[in-house]
Amino acid sequence: MINSIQYLRGIAAILVVYYHATIKSVQNNLPDAEVFSFGQAGVDLFFIISGFIICFSTDKHSFSAVKFLKSRILRIIPLYWFFTLLALAVFIALPDLVNSSGGETVVFKSFFLLPTDDKYLVRNGWTLSYEFYFYFIFALFAILFEKRNIVFLPLILLAALGYIFSIDFYFDNYLLEFAMGVISYNIFKYKLPVRYDFYLVFIISLLLCLIYLYDFKSKVIYYGIQMWFIFQGSLLLERVAKPIKLLEGLKRLLYKLGDSSYSLYLSHAFSLVIINKLVMYFFPTVNKEVYLFVLTSGSIIVGHFVYIFVELKINLYCKRLFNKK
Repeated sequence: MINSIQYLRGIAAILVVYYHATIKSVQNNLPDAEVFSFGQAGVDLFFIISGFIICFSTDKHSFSAVKFLKSRILRIIPLYWFFTLLALAVFIALPDLVNSSGGETVVFKSFFLLPTDDKYLVRNGWTLSYEFYFYFIFALFAILFEKRNIVFLPLILLAALGYIFSIDFYFDNYLLEFAMGVISYNIFKYKLPVRYDFYLVFIISLLLCLIYLYDFKSKVIYYGIQMWFIFQGSLLLERVAKPIKLLEGLKRLLYKLGDSSYSLYLSHAFSLVIINKLVMYFFPTVNKEVYLFVLTSGSIIVGHFVYIFVELKINLYCKRLFNKK
Protein backbone atom coordinates (compact mmCIF):
# COMPACT_ATOMS: atom_id res chain seq x y z
CA MET A 1 0.00 0.00 0.00
CA ILE A 2 1.23 3.50 -0.84
CA ASN A 3 1.52 5.42 2.43
CA SER A 4 -0.09 8.66 1.29
CA ILE A 5 -3.13 6.79 -0.05
CA GLN A 6 -3.45 4.86 3.19
CA TYR A 7 -3.46 8.15 5.11
CA LEU A 8 -6.08 9.58 2.76
CA ARG A 9 -8.36 6.60 3.34
CA GLY A 10 -8.38 7.46 7.03
CA ILE A 11 -8.94 11.16 6.35
CA ALA A 12 -11.81 10.38 3.96
CA ALA A 13 -13.55 8.28 6.62
CA ILE A 14 -13.11 11.00 9.25
CA LEU A 15 -14.60 13.62 6.91
CA VAL A 16 -17.73 11.52 6.42
CA VAL A 17 -18.08 10.75 10.15
CA TYR A 18 -17.60 14.38 11.14
CA TYR A 19 -20.14 15.49 8.51
CA HIS A 20 -22.76 13.15 9.93
CA ALA A 21 -21.88 14.20 13.49
CA THR A 22 -22.55 17.85 12.60
CA ILE A 23 -25.95 16.83 11.22
CA LYS A 24 -26.71 15.31 14.62
CA SER A 25 -25.60 18.52 16.35
CA VAL A 26 -28.05 20.54 14.24
CA GLN A 27 -30.86 18.06 14.93
CA ASN A 28 -30.20 18.51 18.66
CA ASN A 29 -30.34 22.32 18.29
CA LEU A 30 -26.94 22.82 19.90
CA PRO A 31 -25.88 26.49 20.04
CA ASP A 32 -24.04 27.63 16.89
CA ALA A 33 -24.39 24.17 15.35
CA GLU A 34 -24.10 23.97 11.58
CA VAL A 35 -23.62 21.20 9.05
CA PHE A 36 -20.04 20.72 7.84
CA SER A 37 -21.06 20.18 4.22
CA PHE A 38 -17.49 19.73 3.01
CA GLY A 39 -17.40 16.43 4.92
CA GLN A 40 -19.41 14.92 2.06
CA ALA A 41 -16.22 15.17 0.00
CA GLY A 42 -14.90 12.15 1.89
CA VAL A 43 -17.04 9.99 -0.41
CA ASP A 44 -15.58 11.68 -3.49
CA LEU A 45 -12.09 11.01 -2.14
CA PHE A 46 -12.97 7.34 -1.58
CA PHE A 47 -14.04 7.02 -5.23
CA ILE A 48 -10.80 8.57 -6.48
CA ILE A 49 -8.77 6.26 -4.24
CA SER A 50 -10.75 3.28 -5.53
CA GLY A 51 -10.00 4.15 -9.16
CA PHE A 52 -6.28 4.24 -8.36
CA ILE A 53 -6.16 1.18 -6.11
CA ILE A 54 -8.09 -1.15 -8.44
CA CYS A 55 -5.59 -0.44 -11.22
CA PHE A 56 -2.65 -0.66 -8.80
CA SER A 57 -3.72 -3.97 -7.25
CA THR A 58 -4.44 -5.74 -10.54
CA ASP A 59 -1.75 -4.37 -12.84
CA LYS A 60 1.10 -6.74 -12.01
CA HIS A 61 -0.98 -9.92 -12.06
CA SER A 62 -2.66 -12.02 -14.71
CA PHE A 63 -6.24 -10.84 -14.82
CA SER A 64 -9.40 -12.89 -14.59
CA ALA A 65 -12.65 -10.92 -14.53
CA VAL A 66 -14.41 -13.67 -12.55
CA LYS A 67 -11.67 -13.88 -9.92
CA PHE A 68 -11.49 -10.09 -9.72
CA LEU A 69 -15.23 -9.71 -9.11
CA LYS A 70 -15.19 -12.59 -6.65
CA SER A 71 -12.37 -10.96 -4.68
CA ARG A 72 -14.22 -7.62 -4.57
CA ILE A 73 -17.43 -9.30 -3.41
CA LEU A 74 -15.57 -11.16 -0.66
CA ARG A 75 -13.87 -7.93 0.38
CA ILE A 76 -16.94 -5.69 0.44
CA ILE A 77 -20.11 -7.72 0.95
CA PRO A 78 -19.54 -9.77 4.16
CA LEU A 79 -19.10 -6.77 6.47
CA TYR A 80 -21.79 -4.84 4.61
CA TRP A 81 -24.24 -7.70 5.08
CA PHE A 82 -23.27 -7.93 8.75
CA PHE A 83 -24.41 -4.35 9.29
CA THR A 84 -27.37 -4.70 6.93
CA LEU A 85 -28.66 -7.65 8.96
CA LEU A 86 -28.12 -5.64 12.13
CA ALA A 87 -30.06 -2.73 10.61
CA LEU A 88 -32.80 -5.11 9.47
CA ALA A 89 -33.23 -6.39 13.03
CA VAL A 90 -33.56 -2.81 14.25
CA PHE A 91 -35.93 -1.99 11.40
CA ILE A 92 -38.21 -4.91 12.32
CA ALA A 93 -38.20 -4.09 16.03
CA LEU A 94 -38.06 -0.27 15.92
CA PRO A 95 -38.64 0.90 12.34
CA ASP A 96 -38.59 4.60 13.27
CA LEU A 97 -34.90 4.35 14.19
CA VAL A 98 -33.85 3.39 10.65
CA ASN A 99 -33.70 6.31 8.21
CA SER A 100 -35.49 8.49 10.74
CA SER A 101 -35.08 11.54 8.48
CA GLY A 102 -37.76 10.14 6.17
CA GLY A 103 -38.06 8.28 2.89
CA GLU A 104 -38.87 4.67 2.07
CA THR A 105 -36.46 1.97 3.25
CA VAL A 106 -35.97 -0.89 0.80
CA VAL A 107 -34.87 -4.29 2.09
CA PHE A 108 -34.16 -6.46 -0.97
CA LYS A 109 -32.30 -3.72 -2.82
CA SER A 110 -30.32 -3.01 0.34
CA PHE A 111 -28.79 -6.47 0.41
CA PHE A 112 -27.90 -6.54 -3.28
CA LEU A 113 -26.98 -2.86 -3.65
CA LEU A 114 -29.42 -2.39 -6.53
CA PRO A 115 -29.71 1.22 -7.75
CA THR A 116 -32.66 3.03 -6.17
CA ASP A 117 -33.91 6.46 -5.22
CA ASP A 118 -35.08 5.01 -1.91
CA LYS A 119 -32.91 4.38 1.12
CA TYR A 120 -30.92 1.29 2.05
CA LEU A 121 -31.06 -0.23 5.52
CA VAL A 122 -27.48 0.99 5.91
CA ARG A 123 -28.04 4.36 4.33
CA ASN A 124 -24.47 5.09 3.24
CA GLY A 125 -24.42 1.77 1.37
CA TRP A 126 -25.43 3.74 -1.73
CA THR A 127 -21.75 4.45 -2.35
CA LEU A 128 -21.06 0.73 -2.62
CA SER A 129 -23.51 0.57 -5.55
CA TYR A 130 -21.20 2.91 -7.45
CA GLU A 131 -18.15 0.93 -6.34
CA PHE A 132 -19.54 -2.30 -7.76
CA TYR A 133 -20.67 -0.58 -10.94
CA PHE A 134 -17.10 0.61 -11.40
CA TYR A 135 -15.83 -2.93 -10.76
CA PHE A 136 -18.13 -4.31 -13.48
CA ILE A 137 -17.04 -1.64 -15.96
CA PHE A 138 -13.41 -2.37 -15.12
CA ALA A 139 -13.89 -6.14 -15.50
CA LEU A 140 -15.75 -5.80 -18.81
CA PHE A 141 -13.18 -3.38 -20.19
CA ALA A 142 -10.38 -5.76 -19.16
CA ILE A 143 -12.04 -8.58 -21.09
CA LEU A 144 -12.35 -6.48 -24.24
CA PHE A 145 -9.05 -4.60 -24.11
CA GLU A 146 -5.56 -5.54 -22.98
CA LYS A 147 -4.65 -2.18 -21.42
CA ARG A 148 -6.86 -1.95 -18.35
CA ASN A 149 -5.25 1.29 -17.22
CA ILE A 150 -7.05 3.29 -19.95
CA VAL A 151 -10.44 2.42 -18.47
CA PHE A 152 -10.75 6.13 -17.65
CA LEU A 153 -11.83 6.69 -21.28
CA PRO A 154 -15.18 4.81 -21.11
CA LEU A 155 -15.76 6.23 -17.61
CA ILE A 156 -15.45 9.77 -18.94
CA LEU A 157 -17.60 8.89 -21.99
CA LEU A 158 -20.40 7.44 -19.84
CA ALA A 159 -20.36 10.47 -17.55
CA ALA A 160 -20.44 12.81 -20.55
CA LEU A 161 -23.46 10.99 -21.99
CA GLY A 162 -25.18 11.20 -18.62
CA TYR A 163 -24.56 14.93 -18.48
CA ILE A 164 -25.90 15.47 -22.02
CA PHE A 165 -28.99 13.30 -21.68
CA SER A 166 -29.58 13.71 -17.90
CA ILE A 167 -29.40 9.97 -17.15
CA ASP A 168 -28.80 8.89 -13.54
CA PHE A 169 -26.60 6.20 -11.98
CA TYR A 170 -25.31 4.24 -14.99
CA PHE A 171 -24.09 7.48 -16.56
CA ASP A 172 -23.54 9.40 -13.33
CA ASN A 173 -20.88 12.06 -12.81
CA TYR A 174 -19.43 9.96 -10.00
CA LEU A 175 -17.77 7.87 -12.72
CA LEU A 176 -15.50 10.87 -13.34
CA GLU A 177 -14.00 10.45 -9.87
CA PHE A 178 -13.03 6.85 -10.55
CA ALA A 179 -11.54 8.12 -13.81
CA MET A 180 -9.51 10.70 -11.86
CA GLY A 181 -7.96 7.93 -9.80
CA VAL A 182 -7.15 5.91 -12.92
CA ILE A 183 -5.50 8.92 -14.57
CA SER A 184 -3.37 9.47 -11.46
CA TYR A 185 -2.41 5.81 -11.55
CA ASN A 186 -1.12 6.11 -15.11
CA ILE A 187 1.35 8.80 -14.06
CA PHE A 188 2.37 6.61 -11.12
CA LYS A 189 2.58 3.43 -13.22
CA TYR A 190 4.94 4.74 -15.87
CA LYS A 191 7.16 6.46 -13.30
CA LEU A 192 7.08 9.67 -15.29
CA PRO A 193 9.40 12.46 -14.15
CA VAL A 194 8.19 14.50 -11.19
CA ARG A 195 7.44 17.42 -13.48
CA TYR A 196 4.45 15.47 -14.85
CA ASP A 197 3.00 15.29 -11.34
CA PHE A 198 3.46 19.04 -11.15
CA TYR A 199 1.78 19.43 -14.56
CA LEU A 200 -1.24 17.44 -13.42
CA VAL A 201 -1.47 19.34 -10.12
CA PHE A 202 -1.27 22.59 -12.11
CA ILE A 203 -4.05 21.48 -14.46
CA ILE A 204 -6.22 20.46 -11.51
CA SER A 205 -5.52 23.87 -9.95
CA LEU A 206 -6.83 25.55 -13.10
CA LEU A 207 -9.95 23.40 -12.91
CA LEU A 208 -10.40 24.51 -9.29
CA CYS A 209 -10.20 28.14 -10.39
CA LEU A 210 -12.90 27.50 -13.02
CA ILE A 211 -15.11 25.87 -10.38
CA TYR A 212 -14.88 28.87 -8.08
CA LEU A 213 -15.29 31.39 -10.92
CA TYR A 214 -18.34 29.77 -12.50
CA ASP A 215 -19.90 28.34 -9.32
CA PHE A 216 -20.56 24.82 -10.61
CA LYS A 217 -23.63 23.27 -8.98
CA SER A 218 -22.53 19.67 -9.55
CA LYS A 219 -21.39 18.12 -6.27
CA VAL A 220 -19.11 15.74 -8.14
CA ILE A 221 -17.37 18.56 -10.01
CA TYR A 222 -17.21 20.82 -6.95
CA TYR A 223 -15.91 18.27 -4.43
CA GLY A 224 -14.34 15.79 -6.87
CA ILE A 225 -11.84 18.24 -8.34
CA GLN A 226 -10.85 19.48 -4.88
CA MET A 227 -10.30 15.93 -3.66
CA TRP A 228 -8.32 15.10 -6.79
CA PHE A 229 -6.07 18.05 -6.06
CA ILE A 230 -5.47 16.72 -2.54
CA PHE A 231 -4.99 13.16 -3.80
CA GLN A 232 -2.51 14.02 -6.55
CA GLY A 233 -0.76 16.53 -4.30
CA SER A 234 -0.28 13.82 -1.67
CA LEU A 235 1.26 11.46 -4.22
CA LEU A 236 3.58 14.26 -5.32
CA LEU A 237 4.61 15.08 -1.76
CA GLU A 238 5.43 11.43 -1.10
CA ARG A 239 7.77 11.49 -4.09
CA VAL A 240 9.62 14.72 -3.32
CA ALA A 241 9.30 15.46 0.41
CA LYS A 242 11.63 14.12 3.07
CA PRO A 243 10.05 12.31 6.06
CA ILE A 244 9.39 14.55 9.06
CA LYS A 245 10.08 12.66 12.29
CA LEU A 246 7.76 14.88 14.31
CA LEU A 247 4.85 13.63 12.22
CA GLU A 248 5.59 9.91 12.65
CA GLY A 249 2.99 9.52 15.40
CA LEU A 250 0.32 11.17 13.28
CA LYS A 251 1.30 9.03 10.30
CA ARG A 252 0.97 5.82 12.33
CA LEU A 253 -2.46 6.94 13.55
CA LEU A 254 -3.62 7.77 10.01
CA TYR A 255 -2.23 4.46 8.74
CA LYS A 256 -4.28 2.54 11.30
CA LEU A 257 -7.30 4.65 10.41
CA GLY A 258 -6.72 3.70 6.80
CA ASP A 259 -6.82 0.02 7.80
CA SER A 260 -10.11 0.43 9.65
CA SER A 261 -11.67 3.00 7.30
CA TYR A 262 -14.19 0.57 5.80
CA SER A 263 -15.32 -0.64 9.23
CA LEU A 264 -15.56 2.96 10.39
CA TYR A 265 -17.52 3.96 7.30
CA LEU A 266 -20.16 1.26 7.84
CA SER A 267 -20.29 1.25 11.65
CA HIS A 268 -20.47 4.98 12.32
CA ALA A 269 -24.14 5.12 11.31
CA PHE A 270 -24.82 2.95 14.35
CA SER A 271 -22.24 4.35 16.76
CA LEU A 272 -23.29 7.95 16.13
CA VAL A 273 -26.89 7.16 17.07
CA ILE A 274 -25.91 5.41 20.30
CA ILE A 275 -23.23 7.90 21.37
CA ASN A 276 -25.54 10.80 20.54
CA LYS A 277 -28.30 9.42 22.78
CA LEU A 278 -25.85 8.82 25.65
CA VAL A 279 -24.32 12.29 25.41
CA MET A 280 -27.66 14.10 25.18
CA TYR A 281 -29.10 12.05 28.05
CA PHE A 282 -26.25 12.67 30.48
CA PHE A 283 -25.07 16.07 29.20
CA PRO A 284 -28.06 17.84 27.57
CA THR A 285 -26.29 21.23 27.67
CA VAL A 286 -23.04 19.95 26.19
CA ASN A 287 -20.80 22.36 24.27
CA LYS A 288 -20.94 21.90 20.49
CA GLU A 289 -17.16 21.38 20.13
CA VAL A 290 -17.09 18.78 22.91
CA TYR A 291 -20.14 17.06 21.42
CA LEU A 292 -18.55 16.77 17.98
CA PHE A 293 -15.25 15.56 19.44
CA VAL A 294 -16.96 12.85 21.51
CA LEU A 295 -19.13 11.62 18.64
CA THR A 296 -16.31 11.62 16.10
CA SER A 297 -13.62 10.10 18.32
CA GLY A 298 -16.07 7.61 19.80
CA SER A 299 -17.07 6.45 16.32
CA ILE A 300 -13.41 6.11 15.32
CA ILE A 301 -12.74 3.91 18.37
CA VAL A 302 -15.81 1.76 17.65
CA GLY A 303 -14.74 1.48 14.01
CA HIS A 304 -11.30 0.24 15.04
CA PHE A 305 -12.78 -2.43 17.31
CA VAL A 306 -15.16 -3.49 14.52
CA TYR A 307 -12.15 -3.82 12.22
CA ILE A 308 -10.22 -5.98 14.71
CA PHE A 309 -13.03 -8.17 16.02
CA VAL A 310 -15.49 -8.31 13.13
CA GLU A 311 -14.07 -7.32 9.73
CA LEU A 312 -10.81 -9.24 9.94
CA LYS A 313 -12.50 -12.36 11.32
CA ILE A 314 -15.32 -12.28 8.75
CA ASN A 315 -12.86 -11.79 5.90
CA LEU A 316 -10.68 -14.66 7.12
CA TYR A 317 -13.68 -16.96 7.45
CA CYS A 318 -14.98 -16.10 3.97
CA LYS A 319 -11.58 -16.64 2.39
CA ARG A 320 -11.32 -20.09 3.97
CA LEU A 321 -14.91 -20.92 3.01
CA PHE A 322 -14.78 -19.83 -0.63
CA ASN A 323 -11.16 -20.63 -1.44
CA LYS A 324 -11.07 -24.26 -0.31
CA LYS A 325 -10.55 -25.41 -3.87
